[in-house]
Amino acid sequence: MKTAALLGVSVAFAVALSGQIPPKDVDGWAKIKWGMTLAEARSVYTVEKTEVNDYWTLLTLEPIKIGDIQMSVSVGAKHGTEKISKVKMWLYFGLADSAKFSGPQDFDTLKTLLITKYGAPANEETKREGGDRVKTILWTFPSTSIVLTLTQSETSPNLGSIYLDYAASDKKALDLV
Repeated sequence: MKTAALLGVSVAFAVALSGQIPPKDVDGWAKIKWGMTLAEARSVYTVEKTEVNDYWTLLTLEPIKIGDIQMSVSVGAKHGTEKISKVKMWLYFGLADSAKFSGPQDFDTLKTLLITKYGAPANEETKREGGDRVKTILWTFPSTSIVLTLTQSETSPNLGSIYLDYAASDKKALDLV
């Protein structure tokens, strides 16, 4: 019942704000702007962990809240550059250590919030991958793509994950010019 009420409030909020004009472009996420350095990100967010692999340097930030949804978050710069070109947020649900109220309904809440902020998505797709149901929603802008993904177990629909990815698509942020 609580989930239905929250979803109803989210939908009503989205309808009330649907007259807002969506942005023409998105230049990053929150205080992270494409092309800023990892050092600049460290100065505006608390970093919990740094990871370096063959492709990326990733900073795991303190978890954030989007409405009532707590998500883990990392920012990444391609190996060999300090410029940030992606932000990834995630939430696993149905696991013993996951947040008490997280679940697949959080995907619908995030979708509503994103539509309210960015307008209608460019694409929505649902498919099956290895016994999982995967729903993907895409928003595109000149400088950014935003992808919201829900992966749910076919056999246990209350087990899965939600990812929200912001990625730079402009050449300067990607170090291509």
